[in-house]
Amino acid sequence: MLKEKTFLIAVICLSISIIISSFIIYKGMELNGIYVSNGMHDISQKLESVNDAAYYNKSNNDIMDINTAAEYLGLDTNDLLKVINAKGIDFPYVKVGSNFIINKIALDKWMENARIEIQ
Repeated sequence: MLKEKTFLIAVICLSISIIISSFIIYKGMELNGIYVSNGMHDISQKLESVNDAAYYNKSNNDIMDINTAAEYLGLDTNDLLKVINAKGIDFPYVKVGSNFIINKIALDKWMENARIEIQ
């Protein structure tokens, strides 16, 4: 009879400890899920801000064609072509076929030091 009571108490204690352990594991997994969810949200936000910055830079017209560059400089396109074709002037451009590609930042740096007169 004593063995049966001891066995019953042991089974009840084991059952209670399994239930408590399950609850602790559940809470830990729930918190971990929240942390993972928050982490994924943070990563998503950062990727979105990087994407927005990349789009802003692209839409900010860092790369211009000849017409856009002429408009940016307040020149006629033909006048800008004269500047580009003038001897000894290091105008920052890349020519692909008949298209001119002009980087706005390089153009701004060039303008800081450019001292030319084209008639």
